[in-house]
Order: sequence, then C-alpha cells, then structure tokens
Amino acid sequence: MKVPYISASRLKTAQECYLKYHLHYEQPNADAQALKEIGNHRDNSQAGRMGNNVHDALEEWRRPDPETGKTPKPSFGRLMTLYKEVNAKREVDFDFYEDGKRMLKRWFDRRGRDPVRALHVEMQFGRHDAPYILSRTGTPVLGFIDLVIEHKDGTIECIDYKTQRLDITQAEADNSIQAAIYLCVARELWPDRPIQFTFDLQRHGTVTTVWTDERLETFKDWLHSQYENIMAVDSTDTSKVPATIGKGCQWCAYTPICPKAQDMMQNGAWDMLTPTLGADLNDLLNELATIKASKQMLDKRKKAIDEHIKTEVFDRSMKVEDCKTETENWSVEWREQTRRSYIPTEVQKLVPPTVFGTMVSLSNAAVDRVLPILPDDVAEAIKRTQISKPQRMLIVKPKESGDDGEN
Repeated sequence: MKVPYISASRLKTAQECYLKYHLHYEQPNADAQALKEIGNHRDNSQAGRMGNNVHDALEEWRRPDPETGKTPKPSFGRLMTLYKEVNAKREVDFDFYEDGKRMLKRWFDRRGRDPVRALHVEMQFGRHDAPYILSRTGTPVLGFIDLVIEHKDGTIECIDYKTQRLDITQAEADNSIQAAIYLCVARELWPDRPIQFTFDLQRHGTVTTVWTDERLETFKDWLHSQYENIMAVDSTDTSKVPATIGKGCQWCAYTPICPKAQDMMQNGAWDMLTPTLGADLNDLLNELATIKASKQMLDKRKKAIDEHIKTEVFDRSMKVEDCKTETENWSVEWREQTRRSYIPTEVQKLVPPTVFGTMVSLSNAAVDRVLPILPDDVAEAIKRTQISKPQRMLIVKPKESGDDGEN
C-alpha cells in the first residue's frame, strides 16, 4: 500500500484493519460509497465540534504575540472571548456550548494561571508532500503538537489537548504511540534538553510521560517495522486487501462495502455454532470478538431494513389500516401500539420520597450527562453519593502489535 508517512492515527487504522486503511487513505470515493449504502450521513457530532472549539480557543489563547514573542498574560476573560469567536464559526447547541465553557473554566482554575513560555502552538512536523524523516531509521512521520512549552529548568514539554470523557491512565500514556512519535521528533529538535509529553484532559487532569533515549530508539525500530508491514500489503485489487473482523467493526463506516462483513451477513454470519467448544483459549477469544463485531453489524443492517420498509414500502402519511402488504413468504403490517409510561415529576409529587426512591433507578450515563451543566458544588455533592460495589468482570482486549510476550 501507499504510505507517504506514518502518524498515530494512520498506524492505529492499519493495525485495526488493512482494508479500512486502504479505503480511508487510498480510495477517496469510499467514504461517499459507504454513506450511500448506509442511506444516511455520519454524525457530525455536536461533541466533536464542541471539542474542536475548546481546542481552538486554547491554542489561540496560548499563542505568543507575533511582535514580542511573549505569551499573553493569563486572562479567563480573553479565553472566553476566543471561545465565543470560534463558536460563531462552528456553532453547537447550548448544552454543548455550556459544557465547553465549564471545561475551560475548570482548566483555567487548574492550569490557566501558570506562567508558561510557549515555544510553539499547533506545531506541525512534516507535510503531506514532505513528511518529517526520523534519523537513523528514515521513517517518514507527520503530526501536530498542540503546544510546546519551555520550563525554567530547560525542560521541553509537548502538550496534547483532549476533551474526551474517558480518562487516560499512566500506563496508557507510557505506551502511547502518539506520545512516542512526538517525543522522537522532540528529541531530535532539542537533543540536549529534557523532554516530556503530557495529555491535558479538559475533563480530568494531566497525565505526563517521560521516555528514555534508549526506549525511544527501540520504538523507532518498531515503528519502522510497522511502516514496512503496511507498505508490503498489495492494494492494487481492493477485493484482495486483507480485512480484519474485530471490535472496531461495530464503529466502522465501511462495513456496508466490506466484502468480509457482507459475506458474514449473507451466510448467516459464520459457521461457528458447533455442539462443543474448542479447548484453545486464543481461538475462543477470536471467535468472541467476531461474534461481538458481527452482532453490531447485524443490528445496523436490521435498523436499515426496518427504516426502508417504513419509508419505501409504506408511506408515513398512509392510514394505519392501509399499512399492510404480503410477499411470497411473508405478511407485514405497520400498526400503532399503545405503550404505557408515567411522568416521573408528577408521580414524585404524589408519593413520599422514600417510596419514590424505590420506584425509579438512575443510570450512570444519565447522571454523567447532567453533571457538567450543574453548579460545581451540586455536582460534587452528587458524586459523593456514589456507591461502589466490587464486581468481577471478564475483560477481553487485543494485545498491541509486537506484544507477543517474548523477549
């Protein structure tokens, strides 16, 4: 395959599935084709736009004055002005706008007042047509570092802003491909300085990782081997590019045009339902991953068929009694059904609080969705009501490439 350069996102895509890499980076019409097959458009998510707005406001706020080269004095008012400006260009609904504002306020209280010397904002290393070439291995890379600052002791810190809800553990940071690539470049640009990489998570805090020069050199060798592996894949015939069924399939936009995924659907998914289970644990875990991924794809297909019948076979304006038809093997009708439901706020007025508490249940997702828009003291009080109970869970996840347990 054509690999003009390696980035953390490109490598992650290739590790998940070579066909996905091929369709995303080598077939410019694949996105449109996949969307046509699905029958709708990818969600241009409010959360994604809000995250970009927070990201852009922070970058502009840290940008040094072009005349003096100094970083402007910390000012929350100026940060909010910049946030409003970027929102005017990339609008989001009010609840997302407010969520972003709260994140920036918490971030400013946590880190915004710290005086820093910003060396670079949105520092790009390499271009699409002229990537950065790592020394010794010659691996072409490309990336964007949100912020590079210099500490008083001379340490160079590369910072990546993230607005995601999931936290990043120290172990994840210490093994992050993104962090490693950025640190390899930083080591070459500042060979005599201490260097470190920090994930600055707006919802959580910071996670910093430091790699030794020896470990960075080992990573460069591994990265180059990954680059060569991708290069070696023959992509002249799309139908022959290897496709990997795994957990990423449930979110993949290309399942409608993936031959392997479609074959699994057409053939009843797979011939896996055997009377007995094999003894090989690795085979069972591979099978488990395939089952989970395929269930997601089948659910997506079911939803598309249901919607097609409602919109193409039946007209939504038709009377209920007319929404019936038959085929050679099936009869189908689209009819009304009455579902009962209670209005929680009205019930709450009629029963004692202790009784009402036994009638309702709160989901973690529902509470987490509301917490960011509540006053900080109320949100913290709610968090203190959490009850944690030990629960044993079976956790299955794929090993990182090259992590085969051998020395």
